[in-house]
Amino acid sequence: MLAEGLGLSAAAAPLPAPTNPFPGTDTATADGQSDDEEVDGADQAAGEDSDEAPDSALHALTCLEGDAAGAGRRKGVQRRDFLKRHRFEVSGLGGFYASDTLSSTYSYGGALAFFPSEDFGLELLVTRSPVKFRLEEPFNAFDREQHFPPGVAWQGMVSMLWSPIHAKLRFSDDNIVHSDIFIVAGAGKTFHDSVQGLTWEVGGGIKLYLSRFVTMRIDVRDFLLPQEVLGRGRITNNLTVLAGVSLWLPG
Repeated sequence: MLAEGLGLSAAAAPLPAPTNPFPGTDTATADGQSDDEEVDGADQAAGEDSDEAPDSALHALTCLEGDAAGAGRRKGVQRRDFLKRHRFEVSGLGGFYASDTLSSTYSYGGALAFFPSEDFGLELLVTRSPVKFRLEEPFNAFDREQHFPPGVAWQGMVSMLWSPIHAKLRFSDDNIVHSDIFIVAGAGKTFHDSVQGLTWEVGGGIKLYLSRFVTMRIDVRDFLLPQEVLGRGRITNNLTVLAGVSLWLPG
């Protein structure tokens, strides 16, 4: 009976938990899991950064070019719609002529220009202007003689054009006109009895490119020429303001 009681007590006692023959294995497993979680977190963060990078690039491109579908589109750098290189410009001009010694009058004529490059061109300008001495009437009233008979002056100038500034003028939300601000300098001849030598010019202007073939232009030029009036010679300034329309060839 005693033996049987001991046998039952031994059978009823719980078995001890098995011990791990390799110490530290559980800890390594836990550390491995934590390391895997950290790697997964880093990969996820890197993926978010890579997703944000294209978004940032697209956002910058949108800011530069504007939203094509939205109102208030921001206009960035655009290509030039009008090119002058290897083209001829034929112009008709007219305007106002103011002289130091002679009477102010009108002037009209035409110009032919060729542009070997986009910024530089060569121009031939021919104009016609009435010539009259503004003090002729007071002198004539004093001695009843005509000292400076009125006439006509023809002028031919060869000039170089330089367009250092290319601009865009916005007249409305949908209307942008390309333009050039140019500088002109040259020399030539004024055909009149009072002019004693070469004529020099310097000036500038603006051209508005209305279409591929048509341009509106405004020129301001000062013609310097040696001139003799009533026996007295001097270098005179002759300020001219011209406006006109140009046609471009070839198309």
